[in-house]
Amino acid sequence: MSPELIDQLLHYGGIAFQVFGATSILGIIGFLTAYYAFPPNLSIEEVKDKAKHNFESRLVLKNIGKMPAFNIVVDVSQMNFVMGGMNMTNMNATDCGAPITKLASGEKTEIQAVPHVGMPVGTSLQSCDYKLKLKYEFRLPFYKTIIEKHYYVELRNSREEFTWQVSMR
Repeated sequence: MSPELIDQLLHYGGIAFQVFGATSILGIIGFLTAYYAFPPNLSIEEVKDKAKHNFESRLVLKNIGKMPAFNIVVDVSQMNFVMGGMNMTNMNATDCGAPITKLASGEKTEIQAVPHVGMPVGTSLQSCDYKLKLKYEFRLPFYKTIIEKHYYVELRNSREEFTWQVSMR
């Protein structure tokens, strides 16, 4: 940097400190640091298979960010599944169910691998794929924003075995 640029930055920075006050400027810097460096970050850590039936599987969500995530809502779009003689195509569910109120840093929770669909225990799907959207709030004092994460979830069956494939979009 040239010495003239440094002198201008110091001059105008001094004026800003005099006009706005050091605590206000440091508060804004702290707010921006928290916003960009420590936001909540939800990820699908693993898929838990609770039984030999694929409908009973669970997706494990984990907050790998530094701040808590609030009001986590699971949305589903373009869901296609086949179970027995029932064939469902292009099902959508938006803002359904009770939200998960808070997920602290490092905390985990489980959601159904097939959210917003109710079936009897012991049911198995022949095929299933959908787009999953996780919506959650990032809160700071006097500020709130909604963050969205998009995933594509697909069930893969082969004879007696099955696996859930999850990819981020």
